[in-house]
Amino acid sequence: MTDSTPSLSQYFGEKTDDKIKTIDFSQELSEASTKINDLKLDDNLTSANKNEPEVCRIFAETPPQAKDQTTSFFDLIGNNHTGNSTGLISELEITSNNDDGYCPRVALGSEADRRRDAWIPSERTRQCLIACSTAPPGTYFPDRELLTMPGVLLEEDLGDNIGEAVTLCLGEAEAAQRSVLTESDVTQDERGLRELVQAGSYRSAINLTARLLTIYGQGRGRSGHASKHSPHSLQLWFTRIALLVKTKAFGVAQSEAAPFGQLDKPDVFYQFYPEMYGGRPGSIASFSFRLLLSELPMHCGKPKDSLTRLYSMKSTIKQMLDNLRQGLCEDGSPMEIGESDRADSIRLWVGRETRVLHSIVNCALALKDYELAMVIMEELCHRDGTSRHMLYSALGRLRLQVGDVAGAETCFDEARALRGNVMDLREYVDRGLLAVAQNAFDEAYIYFQQASQLEPNNVMILNNMGVCLLYGGRLKEAIKVLETAIETNPVHALHESLLLNLCTLYDMESSKGRMKKFALLRQISRYQADAPTTILEKLYG
Repeated sequence: MTDSTPSLSQYFGEKTDDKIKTIDFSQELSEASTKINDLKLDDNLTSANKNEPEVCRIFAETPPQAKDQTTSFFDLIGNNHTGNSTGLISELEITSNNDDGYCPRVALGSEADRRRDAWIPSERTRQCLIACSTAPPGTYFPDRELLTMPGVLLEEDLGDNIGEAVTLCLGEAEAAQRSVLTESDVTQDERGLRELVQAGSYRSAINLTARLLTIYGQGRGRSGHASKHSPHSLQLWFTRIALLVKTKAFGVAQSEAAPFGQLDKPDVFYQFYPEMYGGRPGSIASFSFRLLLSELPMHCGKPKDSLTRLYSMKSTIKQMLDNLRQGLCEDGSPMEIGESDRADSIRLWVGRETRVLHSIVNCALALKDYELAMVIMEELCHRDGTSRHMLYSALGRLRLQVGDVAGAETCFDEARALRGNVMDLREYVDRGLLAVAQNAFDEAYIYFQQASQLEPNNVMILNNMGVCLLYGGRLKEAIKVLETAIETNPVHALHESLLLNLCTLYDMESSKGRMKKFALLRQISRYQADAPTTILEKLYG
């Protein structure tokens, strides 16, 4: 498994709904991402040379996504699951809901808000919250160790890394033709942040979050200083940390996230501010922020730490579901909840439990603990839901990962039966991957070609077509497939995995690959606001 970018695939969702949120199967088995997103077939199925192109992605297209109710733009930043997404934030389905800020979330105190924000704090935090809510105003002062005191650690704004690479390789005249949206070109608010993310200007969006956090006393130089939290400030932090992960600034993300821990300190709960929220219970921090912080160690090379955090989240959710089924509130209090609301709460938290299970599978894959991954995938396959065929397909691809071709075929057959034996994109990809596992690259190419006709801009499929051609001894045709994809749809095709593969193919083709790489750099400069450092180094290295 390679280092990867999270998919604001679990942190930023799509449309709001109280239905179960399902896993993103967009780019599974290639890089370790936040859901089972980016896996790759084991090298012994595809390549003996580590310098050869990245081979077939295991998961293909995207299932319909549902998300928690009452979501704002910030919740959208971490859960994008589009098929062409590079992960974390790319191609966000940003909607205009809640443009008026967070008043609905903060002030209304509706049943949907209560359900969404429910969480069980640790006993120490619970006692602190009781003391805070019962003490006369202005008389309770908690120990500093009970406070979350974050601050922006990056001392300078991030620059335009593509512009710097163009200047270095192609000259200042070429760089002067580059035009990108920056934090100074947009309104200094959530709307401006939305514009930057939509434009793919992630580094500029990070810079804007630093400016906005300064308003809350949490900007540069404020780490370790006490300040109040609000839904807006914590969602800004969620956005910032997710963007840092998206741009692979893992060290900075880990350092800036450290003060939050696992979001269990009293000052990230509404009860800590009785004068502001009138005794409203629940977590100010979103569930997606909790999930992001639990997954963060995995992106920093510590998947075991993520696994520990995720199982802790799973345990808390299990307790909340037990409480609901016993006629109590999520946190165990005897609050009256209507039967319809209780059913909605159970559905919401079962969906969130599923999201955590997806992340546990991702961690297991990063640890190469395939047995654990398959056990959980099989558990998910037996749950009720409309996406069971996708889960069986994913399980089949996971079995291919460990070389169990027969087991994979059984899973694919089950997925096909659940689909009603209809040939769709996922079916073609499954058959193609099965052919790859059997070294039948010509047959695999035909299946991927059929899949590409259904979804011409799917980068995973185009990559697989190129790899199949390469292993069939047709290097120039493999290059042509990837080059044509970029020429036809540069906005979507200038994708990290496709670019890395194309650069590798250029190196294999001839010593003139350097000039072709510079041509790619021109394309990136023209169509992309940001690019991973690994890509830029590959282009001019």
